[in-house]
Amino acid sequence: MMFRLFVGLFVLAGFLGAQAPQEVVLSASTSLKLGVAVPAAQVQGLDAGLVARELHGTLLRDLEEAGPFSLVRDAHPRSTEPPAYKAWVEIGADWLLLLKAARLQGEELEVVAQVIDVKSGKPGFNRRYHGQDRVLRRIAHTLADDLMARLTGERGVADTRIVFVRDLGGGIKEIFQVDRDGLGLTQLTFHRSLTLSPTLAPDGRLAYITFKAGGPEIWGQLKPGAAHVRLYPGSGTRNIGHLSAPAWSPDGRRLAFVQGDRRGNSDIMVLDVSSGRARRLTDSNCINTEPSWNPAGTQLAFTSDREGSPQVYLMEEDGSNVRRLTREGGYNATPAWSPTGAMVAYVSRFEGKFDLFVYNLKDGKSYQVTTGLASSESPDWAPDERRIVFTSGSRGGMQLFTTDLSGQTLRRLTDFTGAQSPRWGRSR
Repeated sequence: MMFRLFVGLFVLAGFLGAQAPQEVVLSASTSLKLGVAVPAAQVQGLDAGLVARELHGTLLRDLEEAGPFSLVRDAHPRSTEPPAYKAWVEIGADWLLLLKAARLQGEELEVVAQVIDVKSGKPGFNRRYHGQDRVLRRIAHTLADDLMARLTGERGVADTRIVFVRDLGGGIKEIFQVDRDGLGLTQLTFHRSLTLSPTLAPDGRLAYITFKAGGPEIWGQLKPGAAHVRLYPGSGTRNIGHLSAPAWSPDGRRLAFVQGDRRGNSDIMVLDVSSGRARRLTDSNCINTEPSWNPAGTQLAFTSDREGSPQVYLMEEDGSNVRRLTREGGYNATPAWSPTGAMVAYVSRFEGKFDLFVYNLKDGKSYQVTTGLASSESPDWAPDERRIVFTSGSRGGMQLFTTDLSGQTLRRLTDFTGAQSPRWGRSR
């Protein structure tokens, strides 16, 4: 039995043969959102249009996607002084967020953010941010994450990055990066070769597969911000077979990866990055691929066709206790373990195309997330576990999309095709 999970309204729709789905509403959470009103920023010595676009507009988008905030867009009262607080409450505001942006000297600027609880009339947040014109968007992201931390105790993900492969044509693929909102496109590798499968360590270090030397090698960083070097195989090693799908462990000390042989089999290996030693976790005459660590670094999810068709399996970090996770559907692949360890995202071939599913480890059920797209591939989780990034070819080529777990707030991040293998990280 397959299910679809609607987080927010938490609706479960059960699919039984050709019968119509039955919906069971478990709870509603829309009333829990905090109403936030954000008047236009006061501007001094800066271009007002730039501030409106880069600071105010970015902040509104960040808060809208954050989850617990409900933006108050009704006609705002003219005054933000205490006598007008009642009027702000009447249009649904709990918080009044006031912004001031001013030029200090040269290119340096200051943004002051103040939150007022209009129901109590008391200030609840006051912070100053400094930077230059070109970092107004970054200030907006940081402010949104600070407000999430103030409200929930956990930082948001507005100031996070997504790395991915971009097809540049002519057999060349490189690793790129965008901000969580799809802006700030930056190229990270310049190998002029086939460069694939990026993975991010918790501290932001990058690793990937590149064919720059002719055959596949794992390259990456030994320290945050350091130059890219070859991580595997070691110097002088040849004929190691095909390499793919590196995945940093949560402690940043190991890389799980896939090594194939000439017979078409592939096995999952683990590389100790500091020593350069690799050990085998699987050893079977089949395809074992696409490893993904649990957040404790004690288990891995992976794809294997050991029972005939590709399915998602779990195993311990030493390769023991292999057990099958997915049992519905004839083709399930590319697992991604969620940041808390509660869920595993994956893709399943359904009605001739791939859709995104989430397996809830607590209740042992799969929930369908995407429908209606041409194909959904390569899922990865936001650091706060609220959204998933993936690629889809629904607009004439593979582009980056994000979705909440209901599949109802789908957002396209890129306006170019050829995007592959996104990975979402907090540090870059």
